[in-house]
Amino acid sequence: MSESLQKYGRVTAVKAEVEDLKFVKLHSPKMKSVYWQHFGFPTNEDDRIITKQNVVCTLCHKVLTNHGNTTNLRAHLQHRHKDIFQKICIENGIRVPPRRPVVKQQTGANRMTAKRDPLKQKVKIEARESIQDTSNTASFTAEEPSMLYETMVPMTYDDDDVIDNDHFVKVEVSGNTSGMSKTKRSANNNSSVEVIGLERKYYPSQNRSDMGEMVNQYRLQDALVNMVINDVRNVDTLYDQGMSTFIRTLCGNVTLPADKKIESLIRELHSDKLTTLANQIKMRSQVKPYSLGFEIWKNVENKHFMSIYYNYCTDAPNYNLLNKLYCTVEYNKFTSIDEIFEEFNLENCAAAIVSYDYDDYLKHFLKTKDIPIILSYDVTVDKCLKSVFDLPDVASIFDQVKEMIMRYGTEISSKDVEIPTLNEEFPWTFYELLKFFSETVSWPEDVDILVASSKAIVDTLNILAMTLDTLKGEEIPHSSMLSPITSKIVNKKLSLCATDDEFAANLKNTISRELQDVVISDYHLTIAAMLDPRFHRLTPVKNPAKCVQILTNQYNKMHQKNDTDVPATKNEVENKPVTSSSRKSNLELFFDLQDDPAPTTIPQEDCNVENDLKRYRTEVYANLDESPFLWWNKLGHMYACLKRLAPIYQCIPCVVNMNFKKPVKQQIYEQHKRYMLTGSLIDAILFLHNNNENKLD
Repeated sequence: MSESLQKYGRVTAVKAEVEDLKFVKLHSPKMKSVYWQHFGFPTNEDDRIITKQNVVCTLCHKVLTNHGNTTNLRAHLQHRHKDIFQKICIENGIRVPPRRPVVKQQTGANRMTAKRDPLKQKVKIEARESIQDTSNTASFTAEEPSMLYETMVPMTYDDDDVIDNDHFVKVEVSGNTSGMSKTKRSANNNSSVEVIGLERKYYPSQNRSDMGEMVNQYRLQDALVNMVINDVRNVDTLYDQGMSTFIRTLCGNVTLPADKKIESLIRELHSDKLTTLANQIKMRSQVKPYSLGFEIWKNVENKHFMSIYYNYCTDAPNYNLLNKLYCTVEYNKFTSIDEIFEEFNLENCAAAIVSYDYDDYLKHFLKTKDIPIILSYDVTVDKCLKSVFDLPDVASIFDQVKEMIMRYGTEISSKDVEIPTLNEEFPWTFYELLKFFSETVSWPEDVDILVASSKAIVDTLNILAMTLDTLKGEEIPHSSMLSPITSKIVNKKLSLCATDDEFAANLKNTISRELQDVVISDYHLTIAAMLDPRFHRLTPVKNPAKCVQILTNQYNKMHQKNDTDVPATKNEVENKPVTSSSRKSNLELFFDLQDDPAPTTIPQEDCNVENDLKRYRTEVYANLDESPFLWWNKLGHMYACLKRLAPIYQCIPCVVNMNFKKPVKQQIYEQHKRYMLTGSLIDAILFLHNNNENKLD
């Protein structure tokens, strides 16, 4: 079978597959081109886009291939919907040449040969400022780009059904060529590849390989866009000499798309996904509780940015807590936080999690909206570490450790042992260096005292490491875990023993004070633990009356207009579930729980927050591997008042984002990449990097 017939067969197969595309609705993306107002992406019944490889005409529902530009969209309107296309041209000042230019009369064989080969690639050349011709014979100017754009379009589309969408224009880059040379036909008459010589725009490749392979330009654009997003890098780095040489080594003679094209594709992708996410969370924020996360950081230009996360609970059948990055804005004295949330119902915001010691500006904004503020738990642990390393005795020991490692650095490196690298932004690197000194290397006897002191510090900080490891074992750690876990640490692990000397006691007291001030004394975290059926038995409450008062005020605020629809509670009491024979979860191992006796029944009292809370704390027993969402959905009717309050405290994670679950080295690497971001695409790149792989609910 000839090559032409094979290509025609592939085109027919693709056409048949496209025509079988099943869709329910059409999603119209926000694109700059006026032609996109009559096209959309196919979506299913759940309003999710089926594919972006095809677009559908909203007028006749014809399915077209999406090449990343508007050539075939405009051609379809011009050929199938002439009146609408003419209206678009008039409204937007687009000048269109005659569709069929006058040609000389031809006869016989000449007429047959003059007919255009349907498999020949249709080439469109646009005016670009970056292409300049210094010759006198052929030059392209950008005086009338719209006119040039339209005049270079193929004059007829009678056979557009057999266009091979995989064809492309191969551009050979030559260092000796200036401007654009004449178009050359390939030696093979059946080939549909047009070869155009262009001036080299980017850095030359000294060892360029001409493999003769045809590179799909649209796939190359998508690959470069994904590289920017997934690796959190600047667009400019794609055109560095090393990257340019690497791409041409793999692809042969190919020109990279303009940086403005890559930026445009990233903005379009960001706008499309942000619109979908924003519509969902804005509707949710009007009727359901949610929480916000605030993270402030700076880049290499010393500009401060604030990343804002949005946390909300999904509904049945998959109850879960989602953590999504909503936006990243430059943060300075001119930043208007109110405008970011102008379409949100901030009355439903249960809490704000911050990853730093928040400043007065943000604190004032959250206080005026009556939003509780919770310090991210990974930052709380970092504060504990910094407090320990700021102690004079510990600082002296650490300086001696660094001096010893520096003195024996050459000898240590010769043993193929990697010395941990310090990073001021990550206190855990200090801990890793002490652990390396006290456990990895054998030292002379004259430094035994220094080794023993270092080991004492490491053993105390191991308690915090164990805490973070416990939280990292959870899919999404809830804030309801913080109070019981911290109480366990303070009461069992950081309590003073008879064998503790003054140095060890000072270490434990320093950590205990920090945890007490930030976590245990926080009423919001205490109530969140109480309303989590897994932890209410493990949470000590020093002031129950204050907690009841807060819950009662919250309940009255929710039902100040209508409080008559409280369902009657059942007389039955929940029985203790049968203990599973499988191994214990990480939380069960952390708390070292034993089987408790089944609870007893208590008399029924009036239904209010205080009585419901008393019965709840007496009757309820839930395994630590149970889902609090499923528990309240199944058994919450027995405690009607608390069931309405529980969702407020279930939508709050214990950290701003999930980076703390990654190893310290990976955290440092990701922070460094974010630190190096510059330009105007920071928000788009970070948003797509964090949300690209997560399916929107």
